[in-house]
Amino acid sequence: MYKIGELSRLCRIPVKTLRYYDNEGLLVADEIDRFTGYRYYSAARIADCNRIISLKELGFSLEEIKKHLRASTDEDILALVDAKCAEIEEKSKELSLQLKKLSHIRKSLSEGENAMFPMAIRNGDTIRVAYERKVYATKSEAEETLAQMKEALPKQLIGERTVVVNYEMEYRESNLDLAVCVEITGGLAKSLGYEEKTLTFSGELATLVCKREQLDDGYRSMLSQLHEIDYQIIGASYEIYYEDGTVELKIPVCKKVKCMDPAIEKEAFENDEVAVGKWEIRDIVLSKEQFVYGHPKCPEVENSVWKEICFPEGGKPYWFLKGWTKGFLYLEATSPEPHLVAMPYSIESLDGRTVMFLEIPRRYEDGSRDAVPQLLIFEKVLN
Repeated sequence: MYKIGELSRLCRIPVKTLRYYDNEGLLVADEIDRFTGYRYYSAARIADCNRIISLKELGFSLEEIKKHLRASTDEDILALVDAKCAEIEEKSKELSLQLKKLSHIRKSLSEGENAMFPMAIRNGDTIRVAYERKVYATKSEAEETLAQMKEALPKQLIGERTVVVNYEMEYRESNLDLAVCVEITGGLAKSLGYEEKTLTFSGELATLVCKREQLDDGYRSMLSQLHEIDYQIIGASYEIYYEDGTVELKIPVCKKVKCMDPAIEKEAFENDEVAVGKWEIRDIVLSKEQFVYGHPKCPEVENSVWKEICFPEGGKPYWFLKGWTKGFLYLEATSPEPHLVAMPYSIESLDGRTVMFLEIPRRYEDGSRDAVPQLLIFEKVLN
């Protein structure tokens, strides 16, 4: 099962549109988490989502798309595609692009989408870069900044690759948290105004190669293939551009696990003065690197049951929480039977603010969980 933000980011559909499809009965969520309010989608829904994207681009109405989703065989789908081809041939030349895309979708149905974009799971590597991260109005603005950066750097220092790091958790058309990077082969002078950074891809990476104009299709193909092999996404996406127009898409992943959280007993209470007080949620992310204050990545953070938490003195319980001790917050899980779970937390000072990172696992009906927990990020608002 995948969260609505993950589906949004890799299928390139805004969360608002996914909710609309849910309300219209076009793409209904398979599960809604009772703690966070998150929508979760199965592999079957993701296949439907990919078809909706392609068919909507080709001019199909929502009612026509519903017929596609109800089609039970490839022959039925091809018959609907042929009908649309006949319609487009009668229209003006402005619709010729849609006709070409229909030919492409026929090929995909015949040969299989994944055959077009083979994906590999590889170990991480590193790239040394000149780096600049901020919230850009559009991706085009980030690309302009990247071109300016490349022009400003000494030619003898520039490597073969440029990189765009997307820290978002859903697809956005504006206000994007991105980093633009130019590969460098030596030390970077501070006078140039860019940060020198080594991008470290630790752990496993899902890697896919495509052309620049195929990047959206590459994202969708990667999501589909990750579902097939039961992997979960655990961080930002990296688009690595080569001068010949090739793009290498890298996303950190890990194999999902089905293991029960062991029942625990509370540790002897150890005080943590910094933790005592009231905290308000600021974001829910996959990895710490994705958090930027004032630019939340989680579309449903304000509706979360974790909107605020308190750490009473002495480790006492608060609301649905069962107490705490230094480094851990206790929660009672209810499946398959009630048991106590310890959720690790850490506290840091960021730009004069006191921020807590709380690890909370994604749980399933059978009591199992994802291999890597999501991070709930809180700011301290009252001592």
